[in-house]
Amino acid sequence: MAQGLTLLDLLDLEDIGSDYFRSRRTEPNLSGALFGGQVLAQALRAGLLTVEDRPAHSLHGYFIRPGAETEPVVYQVERTRDGRNFTTRRVTARQKGVPIFHMEASFHGGTEGVAHARPAPAVQGPDAVSAEDPFERAVFAGRDPNAPPPLTLLPLVERRLVPSGAGNREAERQLWMRARPPALASADLRACGLAYLSDFWLGGVTKVPHPDAVRQRLTSLDHAMWFHQAADPQDWLLYEMSSAWAGSGRGLAQGRIYDRAGQLIASVAQEVYMFPGEMHAAPRVGEL
Repeated sequence: MAQGLTLLDLLDLEDIGSDYFRSRRTEPNLSGALFGGQVLAQALRAGLLTVEDRPAHSLHGYFIRPGAETEPVVYQVERTRDGRNFTTRRVTARQKGVPIFHMEASFHGGTEGVAHARPAPAVQGPDAVSAEDPFERAVFAGRDPNAPPPLTLLPLVERRLVPSGAGNREAERQLWMRARPPALASADLRACGLAYLSDFWLGGVTKVPHPDAVRQRLTSLDHAMWFHQAADPQDWLLYEMSSAWAGSGRGLAQGRIYDRAGQLIASVAQEVYMFPGEMHAAPRVGEL
């Protein structure tokens, strides 16, 4: 991790005029490509910088090309609609002028109406769960002991995996997660931080029933998120993940994010492309 890098640094975009914004910092990732959650969070931040007094309620993004860690990302915001109740923005992320991601985001302040929510699963709390991540252990198990230490998986995230039943190979996973300090002072920044967290290990749940695929590389194809309630990403949040389907080289993952009080904070869906190869290798242009 770049020295001193924080989530707040990643969300600090430079306004370069005419609804264009440029990233100041990027986070190293295990694959050598930009972490999708970083692009999601920065794109949402760019959109929010053009919206007044309406929080994000949903986003739908498509990852077009792998992003490079070493290059800044420029986000172009199109002001699609400013309506009476909803605001819509389209955000395109580019590196060296080439699109790597685009997203539609919608913003709404909320109104009175009927309400219901799926309850949180009954699991051990974060203080009762080990910090050791068996997924990381499995990924690094075959490494040469004399090789340089690998990059930590997403060092801006602290996590606690909820253990499943012995021998359980269902396509599901539950973990506690939170962003590391410093604090995100505004509701908009906290929503962006939640978007960042929403991409953490979600696609990996598609590999759980397939032990031989633990080192197989994944690439996110698209990502959708619905914000139900405001939450602080630096509080412990429970991420309940499952995969209903995998086939044709792709896998579909769904997630629900709860706070410690059991309130449903957000719902997430993502499709990934699964292809042979070591996950330590950086994606190459033209692979998708």
